[in-house]
Amino acid sequence: MTLPAVPVVVTVNLQGKTVELAQLGEDALFGRASYGKYAHAVGCERLFGLLDRHGIKATVFVPGAEAEAHPDYVAALAGRGHEIAAHGWAMEQMDAQEIDERALLERTHGVLTRIVGRPPRGFRAPHGRLTPHTLRHLADLGYRYDSSFQDDDHPYRLDADGGPGMIEVPQAEILIDATLYAQRQTHDRVMKMWREEIEAMHRERCLIALTLHPRSDYGSARASRIAALDGLLAWLGTLAGVGFLTCGQVADEVEFRG
Repeated sequence: MTLPAVPVVVTVNLQGKTVELAQLGEDALFGRASYGKYAHAVGCERLFGLLDRHGIKATVFVPGAEAEAHPDYVAALAGRGHEIAAHGWAMEQMDAQEIDERALLERTHGVLTRIVGRPPRGFRAPHGRLTPHTLRHLADLGYRYDSSFQDDDHPYRLDADGGPGMIEVPQAEILIDATLYAQRQTHDRVMKMWREEIEAMHRERCLIALTLHPRSDYGSARASRIAALDGLLAWLGTLAGVGFLTCGQVADEVEFRG
């Protein structure tokens, strides 16, 4: 396999109530039995249904706690051809003093391996924050890539940063739905900014990394936002040289090229 002229990765951060649990604790959540329900009961079906219709296999970054709460659904996503990758345990701050980072990484790794039937190969840090030891822990566990940083337009090697044999598949801040929808931007405005950014990245043959959330607040799961995303993906697929890949496929190709 070779990288297309313009590789595109669609990634999904599968977050239900783990963000609020990490920040507030479950006892502070009113209606906690149903908290986060929208993301799984409505948002996931809309978002992954749309990706399936476009024939796009996403990389889904799943917190261990979310996988443990919804094992059948995570396994079903893997069965539909989407790549399942790790996203911390419960959106904790990896650099917090009370965190046993190695233990949490191993816990999530074990849960995802059991549910999917094979170990995850990729990782995205909750809130994009790593410690000086994170990449070494991941390399020791057999991870092939990280996708937490936003410091390049192309994949690169992480050997010099403490992740021997690992690849960074970077994100782009402006192509993360939460960046814009959290500011209460309309879907029309978001699509306009995304098209402008993608057109410029396409001209320069950059990696185009779109990061989505199946939530109703800062994510892409509202009906109007899904409809707008449908049009964006259809347009993106018509651009010359574009090919949709998972993060794992991108990392494999970068590693293969040496």
